[in-house]
Amino acid sequence: MIEWPDWVHTLPTLATPYPGGRGYLIASPHGQVVLWSFPHGALVPRHQHGPQIGVVVAGAVELTTEGITRRVAAGESFALGNQVPHSATVGPGTLVVEIFSDNDRHTPTPPAS
Repeated sequence: MIEWPDWVHTLPTLATPYPGGRGYLIASPHGQVVLWSFPHGALVPRHQHGPQIGVVVAGAVELTTEGITRRVAAGESFALGNQVPHSATVGPGTLVVEIFSDNDRHTPTPPAS
């Protein structure tokens, strides 16, 4: 499986409700970038939030919006408008870069004590 370079693994990880995914967070007051890794794939239940764009780096995502499902493969991108409900089935071995307009969309995992 293709994986992010080692330096990405030093970024803050995400506390995510989506089993099967690992996220690495880059955040600023202007938004967030998440580098996702799905070694075994994942099911992302229907949800909504502020606008986002995404690029599939490896693998594929079956993205469902407004009752329509489309396959987004490596090298392809997607965009979601504000509060558009969506869900996804992510294939094993998938890497995705997502850029969120919300600066608080995801929360870093607290450090282990």
